[in-house]
Amino acid sequence: MPHDFSTRSDQELARVAAGGDRAAFEAIVRRYSRPLTDFAANKTASIQDAEDIVQETFLRAFLNLNTFNAQYSLKNWLFVIAYRLVVSSYRKKKPQQIDQRVVSRLVDEQSTSTPEADWIWQLAEQLGDSAHTVLWLRYKQQMDVSDIAQIMNKSAISVRVQLHRARRRLAERIDTLAANDTTGNWTHRQGVLFERTNRI
Repeated sequence: MPHDFSTRSDQELARVAAGGDRAAFEAIVRRYSRPLTDFAANKTASIQDAEDIVQETFLRAFLNLNTFNAQYSLKNWLFVIAYRLVVSSYRKKKPQQIDQRVVSRLVDEQSTSTPEADWIWQLAEQLGDSAHTVLWLRYKQQMDVSDIAQIMNKSAISVRVQLHRARRRLAERIDTLAANDTTGNWTHRQGVLFERTNRI
């Protein structure tokens, strides 16, 4: 009778998968395919590129499961691999403008699929890759500062500083748009940024 891995912990799945159980690894893929694809799609020119990065992430994870330390987070480990692949892809080719359909797809359907979330993340993309990444990991993936620091290979203090600067720059952009707004839309939206992001 096939094992039901849906309720197993990440550490247990990694341990069993490292022993050669393909079903356990497939459970890991099902669990993290969506968040990894959303993350990669935010950093690449197309969904195909994002899917390629995710496939390579899982391939490298599978080949290196025996090196995974169960004392740490499997999720963070996978995101570290994906992040490094994204950085590597930047070096190989110049990023292109992300299609608007891809931008719309980035917003999590379960919790933030709203017009407010759409415009905040579109503005966040204009802040640059590093600022956008820390905001995405913190507020879309709901990761702790220490987890983000591990993924981006930075100190926790550096991540906190980046978060602070990114939120401030995002607020300044919203204030500027609201000051020049003749429709009332941006003025109505001004408070959303702090409601969603003014927490560490």
